[in-house]
Amino acid sequence: MDDRKEYWWVRYEAMIQPAEVGFVGGIPISFRFIGMTGSIPAASAELIERLPSPPVPVIGPQTEPSSPQPQASPQRRGSWLWFIGILLLILVAQCSGQLFDMIK
Repeated sequence: MDDRKEYWWVRYEAMIQPAEVGFVGGIPISFRFIGMTGSIPAASAELIERLPSPPVPVIGPQTEPSSPQPQASPQRRGSWLWFIGILLLILVAQCSGQLFDMIK
């Protein structure tokens, strides 16, 4: 069966507290309140709302992906435009002196 522990807000004796809830097959079995020892049976408390998952470390051991991702091909679009633009810049740089003299 599916045994797991989740963290929930739990109402017990008119108080709402965070607790670790033990589930067996999707059914809550026991509650252990955070910061307290011992557990209570699930029939004596009420689940209110599930707490968010605990944070994961940002920097930690890196695991290899289970399926290799295909490498993205380099983008070729616009490469001719760059080539022509650079050629025009070289042409203008080479002929700018003569063009400037003609304009004067």
